[in-house]
Amino acid sequence: MNIDSFLYVALFLAALSAPRLASAQGATTEPPASPAAAPSHQPGDNPAPRAADPRMEELDQRVRVVERRWEVEQETLAARKEEERKNPASVPFAYGKDGAAIKSPDGKFQFRLRPLVQADGRFYISENTNTFLLRRVRPVLEGTIFEFFEWRIMPELAGTPNVQDAYGNVRLLKEVQFRGGKFKSPVGLERLASDADLPFVERGLPTQLVPDRDVGIQLHGELLDSTVTYAVGFFNGVGDGVNGDVDNNDKKDWVGRLVVRPLQPTSFELLRGFGIGIAATRGTHTGPLPGYRTSGQATFFQYAEGVRGTGTHRRLAPQAFYYYGPLGLFGEYTVSSQIVAGPTGHARVDHKAWQVVGSFFVTGEDASYTTVTPKHQLDPKNATIGAIELVARYGEVHIDDGAFDRQFADPTRSARRARAWAVGLNWHLARNFKLMADYERTNFEGGGKSDDRPHEIVALTRLQVAY
Repeated sequence: MNIDSFLYVALFLAALSAPRLASAQGATTEPPASPAAAPSHQPGDNPAPRAADPRMEELDQRVRVVERRWEVEQETLAARKEEERKNPASVPFAYGKDGAAIKSPDGKFQFRLRPLVQADGRFYISENTNTFLLRRVRPVLEGTIFEFFEWRIMPELAGTPNVQDAYGNVRLLKEVQFRGGKFKSPVGLERLASDADLPFVERGLPTQLVPDRDVGIQLHGELLDSTVTYAVGFFNGVGDGVNGDVDNNDKKDWVGRLVVRPLQPTSFELLRGFGIGIAATRGTHTGPLPGYRTSGQATFFQYAEGVRGTGTHRRLAPQAFYYYGPLGLFGEYTVSSQIVAGPTGHARVDHKAWQVVGSFFVTGEDASYTTVTPKHQLDPKNATIGAIELVARYGEVHIDDGAFDRQFADPTRSARRARAWAVGLNWHLARNFKLMADYERTNFEGGGKSDDRPHEIVALTRLQVAY
């Protein structure tokens, strides 16, 4: 019972009890009057006052105490509200493995800062300029609104400042989500990997043939406890390897990707980490065409001046991966087919690329497509070294011969084939700090004035801080 209800009951009982108490007092303290008795009062006399009942005084005192308690409670409540208005409750703040985060007391609103810094070194054994550089500097901002609405903004501060990601995502169910804005097109397996989780400093050759980031909308989700992952999108459409913001024609690109992990729900541990997928795009692209680059960022193929895309652009990208314990493997094959116009007319050219990548943790951590946490981070006091990962890669890209036959490209400046192999060592000092060192050699077929383009040998290093 609250204080108001108690007060009302007390007052009601007091009102009922007063006449009964007075009646009882008269019955016990005054003898019955004699029928013949005459009044004894004389003119001018005042009747003697009746003595107060101590029980009535006690009840009155209790009612006064209850009233005062209620007044004090109301005063305290008003003071508390005023204090909360002047000094709102503190918002939980956290700094940990996923960056800095601010969270509302009810958990429905979250804000996260997840910075990424990659300081690289490029050292060429073949002809080129050795340099240190900031490859990526990205203060990633993320948030959650009412638990089901997410947003992400990822600016790039290294080189020419630009916006890499800027989108909102509606996640009422993990099976059905809707995303809109600028983000990665769901095509290339290695392209879709986070920049902080790459096994090598630079991505391989097949990534040259898939879109980078594009503006559009996408329906995506995970089914059957992540056994099936799907994405279907409608985008502006960009060229191979292009990060685009606007379209130059009214026609858009359809993009789709499906990945299945058929044995993930089973207890067959050896093959639970196996997955297979396929992605495809279709759209109409017009305008200048991009070139293709090596891991050392040297352009080995470019279209001749005046050659332009003038029609349908299709891509097909089958892919597979396998992770078991410290071993990780993935591979992908990509075909980029586009109608091109040049001095000799129009023709479709089909460029193809593939690669296989392997990794192994000699310190026993489980390999993963995403971030790996060392069993023991680097700590000289406790004689722990973090995690050591060995990586290897081989890949090729084949330029359509028709590109040279129809004079879409100059055979003395652009290579017909590129074959690259690489080895590397990744030292995971902690979950958020990593050192990387790669050695890669790329051989070319064609591309020289009288013979093949000289091979490229490059050593790449990286210090990475990522949340």
